[in-house]
Amino acid sequence: MRFAKAILGAIVVIGAGVLGMNMADRLLAAPDTQVRGGDSASGPVPVETVPVQLTRFTDSIRAVGTARARSAVDLMPEASGRITRIAFRPGARVAEGDVLLELDDRAEQADLMAAEATLAEAEAAFARQEQLNRTGSASDAAFQTARAALLRAEAERDRAQVLLEDRQLRAPFAGIIGLTDLVEGQMLDSGTPIATLDDLAVIEVDFAVPESLLPRLAEGQGVQLRSSAWPDRVFQAQVTLIDTRVDAATRSIALRAEMPNPDRALAGGMFLQAELVLDEGDRPSIPESAISVEGDIHRVLVLRDGVAEWAEIAVGQQADGVIEVLGGIEVGTPIIVSNLHRVQPGTPVEATPQPDRTATADAAAGTGG
Repeated sequence: MRFAKAILGAIVVIGAGVLGMNMADRLLAAPDTQVRGGDSASGPVPVETVPVQLTRFTDSIRAVGTARARSAVDLMPEASGRITRIAFRPGARVAEGDVLLELDDRAEQADLMAAEATLAEAEAAFARQEQLNRTGSASDAAFQTARAALLRAEAERDRAQVLLEDRQLRAPFAGIIGLTDLVEGQMLDSGTPIATLDDLAVIEVDFAVPESLLPRLAEGQGVQLRSSAWPDRVFQAQVTLIDTRVDAATRSIALRAEMPNPDRALAGGMFLQAELVLDEGDRPSIPESAISVEGDIHRVLVLRDGVAEWAEIAVGQQADGVIEVLGGIEVGTPIIVSNLHRVQPGTPVEATPQPDRTATADAAAGTGG
C-alpha cells in the first residue's frame, strides 16, 4: 500500500514538472512573437547619412630643430686699447655701419697727420721732378726715385688711416645688440668678444629628416614650427636649403627653413618642433565613427535605393574625426552614420541628411550675439 502511494506521488510530481515546462515555453515564446511582429510593423529604420566629401589632408613628417638668426656674429675689436666711448645700448637695434665702440686713438691720429705731411712733401718733390723731366733737366733715375717716394708716402698714409679706423668698432649689418659687461675706461685686448649682434628679422631653422625622404624633398616646401614658448602659435616657414650630403652616422639629411620674424617672437638657439609638409591636397573622407573594422578590412554602410549595403574601403590618414578614403566609394556617396546597431545589409532604411553641426553652432552663436 505504501509502495503504491509512493509511485502515485512520483507520477504527480513528474506531471507537474512537465506541465510547468510547457507553460514556461509558452510564456517565453509569446513576447518574442510580439517583438517580431512589432519589428515588421515598424517599417524602415530611420537613419542619418552624410555624403563622402572632400577634406584637405596633409602628408607631413615631424622633426626637432634649432632656431638661429639669419646673420649672427660675436663682435670683437680689431685693436687693443682703452675704451673711450660705448655707443650702443644692450638690446637696441643698430643699423649697418653704426659706431658701437671707440678706443683711445690719439696716437693713431698723430701717425695719420705725420703720414699726410710726408705725403705732401713727396707729392711736391714728385711734381718738381716731373717738370724737370719734361724739359730734360733731370735724369730718369731721379724721376723714378721721386715717384717711388710718393707711392711709399701714399701707402703709409693709407696704413695710418686703417689703424685709426680700427680704433672704432662698427656694426657689420643691421640687427639687435646683445648684453655686455664693458665699461668706459676699461682696457680691452683685440679679439675679445664684447657683445653679440643678431639679425632677427628672419629666423632660420635647421633640422634633419630620414634619407628615405630625399626624392620627396624640394626647396619651397612648407614647414610648420611650434615652440613651447608660444604654445598657441604656429609659425609658417619654407625650406630654403637642402644639404648635399647624407649624414653617414644617422642616415639623415639636413634641411634649413626660413621664416619672417617681424615681432621677434623667436630668438637664436630656441628649440622648435618642425613639421615638414611633403604633400597637401583635397581628398575623399568620411566620419571615423561610421567605419566598421574586422581585421584588415574596413567597411561602411552605404545607402543604395533605400536599402543599406556594405562597401569595403581603403583608408589613409586620420584628422579631426574624419578618415581619408583611398578607394572603394566615390565622392557624394551617402554613408549611414546613425542607428548602426539596428542596420544590417539589406535593411530598408529611411534616410535624412545629418545636420551640419558646424553651421548650426555658427548660427546659434550669431543668434546669441
